[in-house]
Amino acid sequence: MSKRVTHYFYVGDRRVMFSEWYEPLSKKELQERAFTAFERGYGTPDKVVDTTGRTVILVEEGADKHD
Repeated sequence: MSKRVTHYFYVGDRRVMFSEWYEPLSKKELQERAFTAFERGYGTPDKVVDTTGRTVILVEEGADKHD
């Protein structure tokens, strides 16, 4: 039985959403899920930290963000 990976989505220092999956998601998959947070009015997540210790930057510094 495999252990699930939890992905935590952040807008700045504020955690706005989490998602669980059976393996670490790719940056593209994380960006697609981050859009859900935007649609729900949580802002645009700029990074994801997962339970494997990985940090993925979704919005590069200086890029336009949806707010």
